[in-house]
Amino acid sequence: MDSRKGSLENKTSFYYPLLLLPPGKREAMEALYRFCWEADEIADGAGSTAQKRSKLARFRRNLHRAFQNRSKDPLFQKFQTLIPAFRLSREPLERVLQGVERDLRPIRFKSFAELHPYALKVAGGPGLACMEIFGFKDPAHRRYAENLGVFLQLVNVIRDFREDQGMGRQYLPAEDFKRFHLDPSRIGGTDSQWKPFVEFQLDRAWGFLEKARKSLSLRQRAELATAEAIAAVYVKLYQKLRAHPARILKGRTRLSKMDKLVSVLGAVGRCWIWKWTAKNP
Repeated sequence: MDSRKGSLENKTSFYYPLLLLPPGKREAMEALYRFCWEADEIADGAGSTAQKRSKLARFRRNLHRAFQNRSKDPLFQKFQTLIPAFRLSREPLERVLQGVERDLRPIRFKSFAELHPYALKVAGGPGLACMEIFGFKDPAHRRYAENLGVFLQLVNVIRDFREDQGMGRQYLPAEDFKRFHLDPSRIGGTDSQWKPFVEFQLDRAWGFLEKARKSLSLRQRAELATAEAIAAVYVKLYQKLRAHPARILKGRTRLSKMDKLVSVLGAVGRCWIWKWTAKNP
């Protein structure tokens, strides 16, 4: 495994938010990003399902060895230094692998009750690991991380509807397509029900962002400028998807560098105001 693959570049949604971190934490976050990227590549890459399961099993064994301080893989050797430095726990990372493992089987989620636990794995897991890197492991910060992760993941699956469809995956619940009288295999840009369907999905995603925000006080959120900046970038993406739902059917909606920078700077400004207000009530 080449640990340089999946490294953060300025084209990712996380590049600018991670610049807010001190070097040590930024390096740890980059390692976490590479871990998630490599795991995802197993599910999305070439090879049979059996081959992918074998690769994932080897990936999981390397994770276990890292927690025993005996992995020989470059990526996991890096993790071996981060585990004691940030008191990382294995459970959030195992969640990621469980989510990737689910992607190895056909995905046709019937209800949100199936999508939600999946999102808690593939996005909630990294969120919890991020909180550990940031230095928070209490229940309130865990709720913040999980709900924010679900928000990010739901926005992703709405944005990537066509791309996922091309891979034979349907994350958006079948019950929702039925509710809006839509056939997911025959949706066109002129379908009148597509817009309200997208708005329904985005409203559900927004509800998890609100749950995340309510988990912490403004003063606590001010200490999480990087997480708030990531949320701000995704809020911008949310706004674009809501304003232009037909674009989802044509391919992935992307944010410009300026969109990301403005979102990050706005989050930094809000965090500064919250801190100043807390010091000067």
